[in-house]
Amino acid sequence: MIVFPKSLAKFWNKKEKTDQDAVRSTEGMTEQPEDPDEAIPASEPEQTAEPEQAAESEQAAESEQPSEPKEMTALDHIRELEQLLGMEPEKQENQVPEQKAQGEVPTKSDPSAEESSEPPILDLKVSSNGMRAVLEVTLHSLNQKVTPEEILAFLERKKISYGILEEEIREYCKQANFMQSLVCAVGKQVLDESDGRIEYYFETDKVLRPIQRKDGSLDYRELGLVKNISKGDSLCALILPNPGSDGMDVFGKVVPYHKGAVPVLPIGVNTQASEDGQTLISMVDGTIEMLPNAINVNEIFIVKGDVGRDSGNVSAKCSVLIQGDVKSGFSVSAGGDITVRGIVEHAHLEAGGNIVISQGMNGGGRGSLKAGGNISGKFFENAILDAQHEIYASIIMNSVVRAGGSLILNKDIATLAGGECTVGCGVYAKNVGNPSGSVTKVRIESRELNALLTESSKKLKNPEVLLHELDNARREMREFEDQFERLHQQFIQQHPEDDGTKFEQVNKAAEKKRIQFSKKIEELEEQHQQSEASLNSFLSYSIIAKGMVYPGVKMEIAGYTYNVIKETSCAKFYLTYGKIEWRPATPTDTPDTIKH
Repeated sequence: MIVFPKSLAKFWNKKEKTDQDAVRSTEGMTEQPEDPDEAIPASEPEQTAEPEQAAESEQAAESEQPSEPKEMTALDHIRELEQLLGMEPEKQENQVPEQKAQGEVPTKSDPSAEESSEPPILDLKVSSNGMRAVLEVTLHSLNQKVTPEEILAFLERKKISYGILEEEIREYCKQANFMQSLVCAVGKQVLDESDGRIEYYFETDKVLRPIQRKDGSLDYRELGLVKNISKGDSLCALILPNPGSDGMDVFGKVVPYHKGAVPVLPIGVNTQASEDGQTLISMVDGTIEMLPNAINVNEIFIVKGDVGRDSGNVSAKCSVLIQGDVKSGFSVSAGGDITVRGIVEHAHLEAGGNIVISQGMNGGGRGSLKAGGNISGKFFENAILDAQHEIYASIIMNSVVRAGGSLILNKDIATLAGGECTVGCGVYAKNVGNPSGSVTKVRIESRELNALLTESSKKLKNPEVLLHELDNARREMREFEDQFERLHQQFIQQHPEDDGTKFEQVNKAAEKKRIQFSKKIEELEEQHQQSEASLNSFLSYSIIAKGMVYPGVKMEIAGYTYNVIKETSCAKFYLTYGKIEWRPATPTDTPDTIKH
């Protein structure tokens, strides 16, 4: 009769490995008592072992004959499977049933089966917020038990009075799995009030974008710059917080909910609250100026002509509309937006909002524009531009440009040539540089990009490296399955009488091995997806040229540089894992794909 090794069932318990030779040496022997005078004679076990040793000698002699291949027994198959699975050999304690089957009786009793006079130790851990209580049980012997009544009495002594999970406690005692902790009580979670909010009845987005005509050109006179409001119209309303409810911890103590914040109506110039105090109403006809904590309704200050000698410098808290030009040597300052219908010479304009120049600007190397929002114009030459958000134009030449967002060049020309350009997100143009090779510097730098670069370098691997590791893991799993199936088929062929019971535990062990392979593959797949997502985030910080990029263009993204040495057409330049690369631009590479 073939005895199936019990070590397979204990393979995953990770107990201490026992040398198989030591196990064999103890077979057929009785444990020796400490007193040598009371030693039990071992003559009979030795006599019974002699035929077995002789049989083993004969079997070893037969195995040495090269002409006759040795037929593998079921035990040999099992051991080979154990070696394949990395399973531990059978421990000496598993030989005790075999010794009893041979009529031998151990002289010492198992100390783990002895009763302990000390009662089990119950320990309770309560979360810091009092919403969760966890019970831990320590036994002094394997025969000890804990009853639900003992646990409930213990919880009562610990002042646990709410949310006691009696059914879970009874099932816990029934299963007697005291090595695991038990969540024995759960409190009622508190439901805090949501914060109130302000609901606006007008468009709050300050981003101004030129409207595209049917012929594809941009209309810089229709930008949606002015937000009109009539007297008596509502500007915004106050939405009160949703109600909340108290909670209760496991000690029966009420946990009060937190009340939501109630915002204040942003009452500003020429505005007032309604009778119920929940709606803001305009008192005059005018334009809306939205500030961080107030909403004003102002009339636009209009200059009917040029800003020059006849008007002098202009300084206003509201928005300014200039119907003519801004001459050299003069300045315009506005708390809101500045709109110029003509051109701007080497003058100085500064706005808290957007600056829109319908024609363009020739700054003569001294003129400057500084905007807290966007800057828009047809052309900018020898000018200094500084915008917190985006810059829109048709052509920019020999200028110093800085944009917190992106630089977007439109229309057929859409050219950036000469000078320096520094943006926080990206550049979209048709041509960058010119055929004469003028030095054109383009730089992308921002806190968001640096943070993304730091996070990716610390937590994520290159997608190509992860893909290689993923392929290796899948290959190892396939090899394991092939080898296991081969040995399984050999066992079935040589032992057709087996009904599967002898191979059941081996199948369970193999299934656990499969689970390990699957878990590793899932982790690598998740890391690969995260790495690919990080790479896609880098694509938002890019330089796109739908036409041509000429030699003389020097690019820099997050400190990494790239010099264009030959003409490159229809290209997208981006940062990827420590270097700048480029690929052909696609129709989907539009200004909307550049991060704002």
